[in-house]
Amino acid sequence: MLFLLPVAVVCCDNPKPQEAPTLQNLIPKPVSVTAGDGVFALTEKAGIYVDSDSAQELLKIGQYLADKLKPATGFGLNVSAVKDTPMAGNIYLSISSDTALGDEGYVLTITKELIKLTANKPAGLFYGVQTIRQLLPAKAELSTAQEGPWEIATGTIRDYPNYAYRGSMLDVGRHFFGVDDVKRYIDLIAFYKMNIMH
Repeated sequence: MLFLLPVAVVCCDNPKPQEAPTLQNLIPKPVSVTAGDGVFALTEKAGIYVDSDSAQELLKIGQYLADKLKPATGFGLNVSAVKDTPMAGNIYLSISSDTALGDEGYVLTITKELIKLTANKPAGLFYGVQTIRQLLPAKAELSTAQEGPWEIATGTIRDYPNYAYRGSMLDVGRHFFGVDDVKRYIDLIAFYKMNIMH
């Protein structure tokens, strides 16, 4: 006996509309999130600026962010040190003295004009950079050039870890991995703010 089931085929010429940027769905969930009104648009004219008082380590973190964003956006974001907060349209990394943040916490303030990331230590800035990456459209993580826009919802995120030891295990005893696979694994656990690899 043959049964025929009706099948609906949906075809459309219009692409799915892009979802509006939001400060939600971050992993791990931040300590506090205060949403703003509007978006910051990252463009090819943007630069990444770091506080000149701590330039040596901060320049490396800024360059790390620039390198992560370049493949998908195509933007060659310049990284440089400055003494004062940069003009609109840029990303600014600086060291603060907020003791409640500890060594790995950060405050990320996003306005329509500027992304400002502050932390007590470079480790906090590194984890704040991971949050910036998560807030961008998911296609920003692809390794080939993508169409924009590259928008981030405005607001303020304050975050610090509940646990100093946040690990993930890679079992290479049963399954052997190449060097590139291990490096990719380290990148992924860092993206989710884990700090120990077993």
